Amino acid sequence: MSDVLPSTDRLDQIVLAVPGVDGLYAATPLAATVIGTALGALVGRPAAPNSVFVARQNEALSVTVKIGVADGYAAADVCRRVYEALQNHLTESTEQQVAEIAVTVARIG
Repeated sequence: MSDVLPSTDRLDQIVLAVPGVDGLYAATPLAATVIGTALGALVGRPAAPNSVFVARQNEALSVTVKIGVADGYAAADVCRRVYEALQNHLTESTEQQVAEIAVTVARIG
């Protein structure tokens, strides 16, 4: 099994391409965000929090994303499409199992 995690930049693009998604919000856990910000300040290179957070959970991947949903779209439908887009991409592009994909709506409209 590969130890390489999927590119979060590519996952961001996939999520933003889903109709009804009009924004991404930091999905990185708070502790990791604080540590990354502090380290970025020390080295003079601020760290951007990941919009799509990917972690290893046992032998599988765990993916978390927080989205904004545009006016005129049903949040549940958009979440379902985001889930399916991520699942399809990860199934096609990696040999790693996916344990969880969590899609959270951070804003509507």
